[in-house]
Amino acid sequence: TTYTRNNEDNPKYQKIKKIAYPFYRTKKMNLFRFYCSVLICTLQQNACGRIAAFSPQPSPLTKQILHHTHIFSTKSSPFKHFDGLPIREDALTTALYATNKNKEDKFSFKQRIESIKTAVIGLAAGGVASTPFIFLHDVLFPVDSSYTSGFSSWEFDTDMGSLQAALFAIVYRYCVREEDDNEMLNMGVVGAFVVVRTLSRVHVPSYCTAAPLDCGDPLGYFDFNMIQQLVLNGLESAALFAGTAAAMEYAYERNWVSKFPN
Repeated sequence: TTYTRNNEDNPKYQKIKKIAYPFYRTKKMNLFRFYCSVLICTLQQNACGRIAAFSPQPSPLTKQILHHTHIFSTKSSPFKHFDGLPIREDALTTALYATNKNKEDKFSFKQRIESIKTAVIGLAAGGVASTPFIFLHDVLFPVDSSYTSGFSSWEFDTDMGSLQAALFAIVYRYCVREEDDNEMLNMGVVGAFVVVRTLSRVHVPSYCTAAPLDCGDPLGYFDFNMIQQLVLNGLESAALFAGTAAAMEYAYERNWVSKFPN
């Protein structure tokens, strides 16, 4: 408190306070302690040396605070002397240690168990959600008999879809973490998997010509056969991954699986 009173008029202190205070209000105490440590190091008149303990790839929040204190360099080198007041290396190392020492290990045995539970949920949910659409594609409306064999293809595609959903569920848990309430992030993860799976399952008919690709009407690059493949595979993929994502959110609400920590 005494140190704060003595530096109330310091413009560098005001910049740090403006950035750090919201983190204190949201109870992100580890970040707040770190920012306060950086503030004290920055204002020390006898500080010397350069930043050597800092990560070459700091988080966006860390970049923001370091930018406002003129510590972080946006040029080729991630380290920089402070303008007339470099930071002492040992003090910054201590601040970093105080920030990270109480954090839970993100890759502990507990997290591995959570990943296994996530994979099981994805395996079951993806298979159940996609099997009606796969049946529609492989049995009722087969695009090309040379690529599908009715019920055999249905069984195989359902099994492979379940495995894909299990892997997707693990990735989804790593992407959509604690305190991530952005629906666009959820939709983006699902959409990326849908697009990749849909495009990879399109077969080019044997009658198409190459360089440039021409398959006929209506678009040249895509004919009616390929458009039908895109539609049916898109429905499959959307059901597969959207159903898995919905199951994951349901599991989060029921505390069957914990979200991956930030």
